[in-house]
Amino acid sequence: MSIEELNQELTSLRQCLQQLKTDNAELRQTVLEYTNQLQQHNRERQAALYERQLIEEQLQTAQQFLHSVIQTMPIAVFVKDATDLRIVLCNRAAEKLAGVSADEILGKNDYDLFPKEEADFFTQRDHQALNSKTLLEIPEEVIRTKSGETRILQIKKVPILDSQGQPKYLLVVREDITENKQAEAQLKQQAIELEQTLKELQSTQAQLIQSEKMSSLGQLVAGVAHEINNPVNFIYGNLTYANKYIQELLTLLHLYRRNYPHPTPEIQTTIQEMDLDFLVEDLPQLFCSMKIGAERIQQIVLSLRTFSRLDEAELKTADIHQGIDSALMILEHRLKAKENIPPIQVIKDYGKLPLVECYAGQLNQVFMNILTNAVDALEDSLILGKLSHHQPQICIYTQQLNAQQIVIRIIDNGPGIPKPIRQKLFDPFFTTKDVGKGTGLGLSISYQIITEQHGGSLECVSSAEGGAEFMITIPVTQPKL
Repeated sequence: MSIEELNQELTSLRQCLQQLKTDNAELRQTVLEYTNQLQQHNRERQAALYERQLIEEQLQTAQQFLHSVIQTMPIAVFVKDATDLRIVLCNRAAEKLAGVSADEILGKNDYDLFPKEEADFFTQRDHQALNSKTLLEIPEEVIRTKSGETRILQIKKVPILDSQGQPKYLLVVREDITENKQAEAQLKQQAIELEQTLKELQSTQAQLIQSEKMSSLGQLVAGVAHEINNPVNFIYGNLTYANKYIQELLTLLHLYRRNYPHPTPEIQTTIQEMDLDFLVEDLPQLFCSMKIGAERIQQIVLSLRTFSRLDEAELKTADIHQGIDSALMILEHRLKAKENIPPIQVIKDYGKLPLVECYAGQLNQVFMNILTNAVDALEDSLILGKLSHHQPQICIYTQQLNAQQIVIRIIDNGPGIPKPIRQKLFDPFFTTKDVGKGTGLGLSISYQIITEQHGGSLECVSSAEGGAEFMITIPVTQPKL
């Protein structure tokens, strides 16, 4: 081989060697990349395994929680196999309803737990729910248990479908509403009895008003009668006061009987005629029935229920504007035009108020009392021709004075209130209205509600030029005891 050929061969070997080096470098890079990818895959696989383990643990926890919820539910829960309607799951309420333990329920069907008539009914409805694949509700069903007891159930049946959309299980919820139905029947009976009691009370109140020997009590009862004839919400509040006073009188009566056990023959005869022992025993129950009846009437009269909120005796946050609007809604019929009397225009200029911590029902009584007096003053003035204008108005302004207080101003453009009357305006039983139209308790009670119950102020401002303004200032929150 010549030198030239040898050089060419060496050159070729050098090129091959160089190519081998290049290929070796690329191979190393490929191996390195593959190793990194494999390591990344292993890390991702470990992360996926860890995540799966967490999901399995969470699923197990959720299953345990769901089982605990089902077991503690106060209504009976059954889960049945869709094929043969045998029970595969039940809770403690279901055991109580069936009258047997879970061990005696699982694997059984309704024919094993209930009389045939009830079991036939349940099975028929089970198939109906499974065939429809939708929720089936039975609002009320009377059944007999194995022990022969009659119960009223509210039943719901829901098919549980598999991935192909076919029923696999049937969820059955049975709520025992026997006690609720019995209570409802008792309330209806009490409502009927209360209607008669209220009629008798109105007659008794009329007699008490005419009694000179009980003038102060007669004035109080007249106040109660007035509030009954006004929006029903006044009944509830005044019954509380009347109950307190009667309890005090009964306490005084017990003291008399204890300290003077041998009254005169005339008193003994009166006690026997009036059956005093029965009266003393029955009077608290009478007031309890009256209280239940007042709440029942509130439920019937929707607008009054919105206004009164007498059931909210607790201190709560409330929307002041909502209370004012409710009072205006109840007075709407009095604001409309009547024969020879133009409509009373109401102008509302509400500021931005926070929710106020208050006794909402009592505040609404205040709004109603003040607005009713304003309407009465405007109507009487128009009838008697005491107004120089023919556009009666009531303006209502609300404003937040500072972080602690709000103010409500109710202004009418009537003839105004003379100073001697303004000085007695909030005195109990003081009134300028005709007999039978007012008792003088409205503004007095309103003043107590604002000042004593809410720690605020109620002022009346009027001038000789006419118009009257009632300004209510109350705190946003009540001090904690």
